[in-house]
Amino acid sequence: MTSARFPKPEKPVQHVELRTGTPYANLIANQQLFAAAVGEHFKASPADILPMAGTTGAIEAVRNHVFRTSRKSAPSILTVCPGYWRARESFTGFGFEVIDLKTEPLGFTINEDTFVQKAREERPDLIYLSLPNNPTGAVFDPEIIITGAPDTSAVMLDLTLPSRDIDAGRLTAKLYHSFRGRRNLYLAGSTSKSHETAEHRVGWLVCANSEDADQLRKENRNVVASASIQEALAQLGKPPTVLGLIEESFRLLKEAEKQGRFNILMPERMTETGYVLIRSNVPADELRRLFADNRISVMWGSEFGLADDYIRLETLEPGNIRIFATVVNTCQVSMVP
Repeated sequence: MTSARFPKPEKPVQHVELRTGTPYANLIANQQLFAAAVGEHFKASPADILPMAGTTGAIEAVRNHVFRTSRKSAPSILTVCPGYWRARESFTGFGFEVIDLKTEPLGFTINEDTFVQKAREERPDLIYLSLPNNPTGAVFDPEIIITGAPDTSAVMLDLTLPSRDIDAGRLTAKLYHSFRGRRNLYLAGSTSKSHETAEHRVGWLVCANSEDADQLRKENRNVVASASIQEALAQLGKPPTVLGLIEESFRLLKEAEKQGRFNILMPERMTETGYVLIRSNVPADELRRLFADNRISVMWGSEFGLADDYIRLETLEPGNIRIFATVVNTCQVSMVP
């Protein structure tokens, strides 16, 4: 017998999943859960957020969209050199014409007015920039770039690299709300470098315009694994876990730099981040021999648009930086004048 105090339990509402099957329906539900969590983190609408297979997935999604919507057989992209080599390969491999603003003559500083002027002259289909710059750590005011860019140019900012000077979460939220509604403005991020989750291949793309988000969602039906989403959710909102590692690597490099075998390239406006650019004072051929003998892998300048006296290093493993510095400083050959 039941009463008002002890009502009869309601019969569970039955749900029969025959559209996709329950496992795939659960997978889709996890994408929505992740978008909602990222949206809450950035104070953004979950409808404007797309889960992505890392920042690379976000870059490729925007690349595909711009390629599809451009009227050119070879769309153009404006970026800086040096810049993120993987993004460059992704665009050139897909047939984009890459227009560079070379920062070496500017001491590797990224000048906003100079960049905007080039954007207005070239009117590219897409503008891509990493903030901080990969690999120099150069920083810039993204609002000046977005405001000054031609309305016809898509703008993608890659906010993946961690640093103590830039709060990527706050910056993403600020840019989203400041420019909400702007067509073709995309903000990419992930926990890959900041929280060492690269093997999980999970990131996000925040669209300033909801129509753009709807279209990209139709163009990209691949989803992120539920296990990867759970890992990212565990890190979302936490401060980067790698800042101490970055600082220790820079400390080691600055100490080793005193022996004169290399110089750390430090633009006028920069921050210490997950990569660093150095310039060797030792002949490249000798360094290649030394590195081969000691099984040290580096990225040479010729792999990202510079001469081979420039070298790009990751800074998340101070032990490897220590070995690198020790080996370079054992070189006995005459240094490059």
